Amino acid sequence: MTLYIQSFRRLIILSLIITFFIFAFSVDSAALDKKDSKGIGYSSVLYNSGNGLPTSEANTIIQSRDGFIWIGGYSGLVRYDGNTFYRYESSVGISSVVALYEDSKGRLWIGTNDSGIAYMKDNVFTLFGQNEGLSSLSIRAITEDESGNIIIASTRGLAYIDENDDIHLINDPRINEESIRYFVSDGNGRLYGNTLSGCFFTVEDLRVGVFFSGTEMGLGMINTVCPGEEPGSVYLGTQADTVFYGSIDGGFKEINRFSVDPYDGVNEIKLFDGTMWVCTDRGIGVFGDNGEFIPLDNLPMTHSVDRVIRDHEGNMWFSSSRQGVMKIVENRFIDIFEQYDLDEKIVNSTCFQNGVLYVGTDNGLIIIGQDGVSVANELTSLLDNVRIRCIKTDRNGVIWLCTYSDHSLVSYDPKTEKIKSITTEDGLASKRVRTLTELSDGRLAVATNGGLNLITDGVVTGKIDASNGISNLDILCVAEGPDGKLYLGSDGDGLYIVEGTAVTRRGIDDGLRSEVIMRIVKDPFDDIYWLITSNSIAYMKDEKITTLSSFPYSNNFDMYFGSDEKIWVMSSNGVYVVRREVMLADENMEYTFFDGKCGLPCVATANSYSCLTDDGKLYIAGTSGVSLVDISADADDGTENIRLSVPYVMSEESFIPIKDGEKVHIPANAKSVTLYPFAFTYSLNNPNLTYYLEGLDDEPVKVSKQELKSVRYTNLKHGTYKFHLDLISTKTGKPSKSVTVTLVKDAMFYETVWFNVLIALLGIAFVAFITYLFYHSREKKLLKKHAENRKMIDQMTGLLAKCVDMKDSYTNGHSFRVAKYTAMFAEKLGKSPEEVNKIYNIALLHDLGKISIPDNVLNKPGRLTDEEYAIMKSHSAKGRDILIEIDIEPDLALGAGYHHERYDGKGYPNGLAEDEIPEIAQMIAVADTLDAMYSTRPYRKQMALSDVVAEIKRVSGTQLSPRVVDVFLQLAEEGAFDTPAETPQLLHKEETV
Repeated sequence: MTLYIQSFRRLIILSLIITFFIFAFSVDSAALDKKDSKGIGYSSVLYNSGNGLPTSEANTIIQSRDGFIWIGGYSGLVRYDGNTFYRYESSVGISSVVALYEDSKGRLWIGTNDSGIAYMKDNVFTLFGQNEGLSSLSIRAITEDESGNIIIASTRGLAYIDENDDIHLINDPRINEESIRYFVSDGNGRLYGNTLSGCFFTVEDLRVGVFFSGTEMGLGMINTVCPGEEPGSVYLGTQADTVFYGSIDGGFKEINRFSVDPYDGVNEIKLFDGTMWVCTDRGIGVFGDNGEFIPLDNLPMTHSVDRVIRDHEGNMWFSSSRQGVMKIVENRFIDIFEQYDLDEKIVNSTCFQNGVLYVGTDNGLIIIGQDGVSVANELTSLLDNVRIRCIKTDRNGVIWLCTYSDHSLVSYDPKTEKIKSITTEDGLASKRVRTLTELSDGRLAVATNGGLNLITDGVVTGKIDASNGISNLDILCVAEGPDGKLYLGSDGDGLYIVEGTAVTRRGIDDGLRSEVIMRIVKDPFDDIYWLITSNSIAYMKDEKITTLSSFPYSNNFDMYFGSDEKIWVMSSNGVYVVRREVMLADENMEYTFFDGKCGLPCVATANSYSCLTDDGKLYIAGTSGVSLVDISADADDGTENIRLSVPYVMSEESFIPIKDGEKVHIPANAKSVTLYPFAFTYSLNNPNLTYYLEGLDDEPVKVSKQELKSVRYTNLKHGTYKFHLDLISTKTGKPSKSVTVTLVKDAMFYETVWFNVLIALLGIAFVAFITYLFYHSREKKLLKKHAENRKMIDQMTGLLAKCVDMKDSYTNGHSFRVAKYTAMFAEKLGKSPEEVNKIYNIALLHDLGKISIPDNVLNKPGRLTDEEYAIMKSHSAKGRDILIEIDIEPDLALGAGYHHERYDGKGYPNGLAEDEIPEIAQMIAVADTLDAMYSTRPYRKQMALSDVVAEIKRVSGTQLSPRVVDVFLQLAEEGAFDTPAETPQLLHKEETV
């Protein structure tokens, strides 16, 4: 017995393969047992340029320890997180990637076809080329030895990069000019490789050891190598259809030969838990425990399969230089139509009995027998091209088929093959039969478009219709209630309760949200009846109806109960699985959701009937076929192997990596910060998550894995915040895994306490100083002193205006520009130099009231609330109130108090109009409007002067004074505004007027 076969017999390779592909399904149909594994228990997903992957050529693939899948192709480097493929631009220096490797330091190494090698750490690329010592820029493989050296295999021999990032050649005449095709470590200090010319070699302690030609050894051209399970053993794959196994110690001995026929061109061999996977030029396969090759010829990837990996959840990934990337993942759903090669059809009903599956469609009946072969018999012939709405079996094993045809209701006894039709001629209320229910006394309650019929021993014995008080005869569903009552769901008139021949009704006034009752389902765990309506789900207990308000979806069709008290709800967009107690509680409803991305082959058909077997197998009647799922198995979201991570944030354009336990400092001047949360799962599940920023968000945001995206916050105040990312368990509704990131936003100087104290002190000092100067100027009446005081007033005015602008982060320098423009208007209007100077000061302080506005209102991005807007508007009155007390300059208050008045009287705070508005306020209003458009703000660029002129013309006579606007237009025509006003520093008045 060879080492290979002994090893694989111990691990029972074939059982592992079957376990992987069948995903713990024990299907009770003999047909499923006898059919091959096509489509059962797993899904294969091919990614290429048509469905997200930005290329259809993938040379290599790995998973890094942080959870990302990395793909290298001729189009460059691609990262995948389970939701989105992200391609790195070639501007980073990386293109045409053929090799990838993650080293022990967490660095991602990228080998290119023509640009050398690089590694990425914290989103920064470090590149190595010929200038750094590479003998070839075409890198074919990368690995690491026990000393941490990065070994590089190129088209001209081997090299290594040491811990100082210095490149050294591994000099050996046998490989110096060889093109290395494949290179790998055995994890025990020995490296194996093969050359393009078909030779095999080893490397130990940075020296080439064993070297031989595959052709000379009689093996053929060696194309790839894989370390064996025993020390010194190795698998060699050839360019033909053969894999050799043997020991290299003392030469290649104990050779065993294995064929991969009908495939050829072995590109990679990998061992996973004892199972040997083989990638070839013509497809993928595995070896069984007897050394037999098993081609997996039912997969979409069939050409140039180069690499295979297994991710942290056990999913298999393959790369092909022609077809892209393929993922094989366990799937709890089975596509019955794909399994039996049936054409897609809309299925209305399923019924499973004694290993035979009955499928009702819009144009006939499909029967899949115990041998897995479609059955054609007298029943299928009778129902050819007939719309079948429902199929059910009674306690005697008779199959009942509800049709929309002249056959109406058809019974079929599989034991005797006897067929009987019950039609309107037999007393049936309508040719259109929707469904039936077997009652506890053995009678059948049959719902039709003409009311309800009762059938006993194949004979119509009763009828419930308009004569009994039913106004809507289109009965969609029927269920047996307690004490022999019948519950009928109508198509628009609510629920009918039939007791004997008496009928009562429940509708919207009784708690329903819709009176279209699509399904009535008896709760197997309580005396509750669930009602599926056209827009909601409700339940009835003691004939009192309660409609759920928290169920996440409205267009539902049916529900089924698992033995674990989980409810499977069929809907138009997928399947919701909710714990029964959560459903009844009707608040904060946690659920598991399955759709196409989660492996569901097709959604349920509207108002269809699916079959649930006694052992929990649900045959879902779908829009394109039948899906099989075991609802007795755990329907949790598979959170055990999901990895949560927030690996980095972006502050403006700066990349900030996040390391475990370390705080992330956000610069004080950063206007935004974007966090990138990830839930790494590549399986067919879609778990729920929540995230929130502690210190800002009021409550967590709930999203599914498929909805998880980056999260951006703007204008954070200084302080410490904690970002929480939680994975929610569907079993408990509480976090099962959590990740927390601490952010520290540094403070701007104007956000500090001392700055606000300084503003207040400056205001007090200003008022006090102006008062002091006023009284002294009256006493001395000296022109020189007056001039000195005036200069001091100008400087203090300018200083206070500077402080106001510093507080308002969006409009820095605004006060000085408005003052300059206002002074220009005053000069043009013929004011004296002394008046112009006075007007300049008044304009400088027009926004003084903003020092009283809270920062969270003044600097808030986006639209203000009504309350916040009222606070903002108060700055005019508050500025006036501050300045009106300065007797030495009583007109200082005019600009602050009235610059937001409008010429048409619609302004504030007093609603003044036309000449009621002080002239200085009219000038400031035009200057204020001009600066708002003709200066650059953080949230937009400066407007063109022509656009500014046009807009000011437009609002002349409504918002602005026509007289002042005319002055502005004259100045504009003279070119006075061709160069935008700069934001001045604290200037003397003679420099600005």
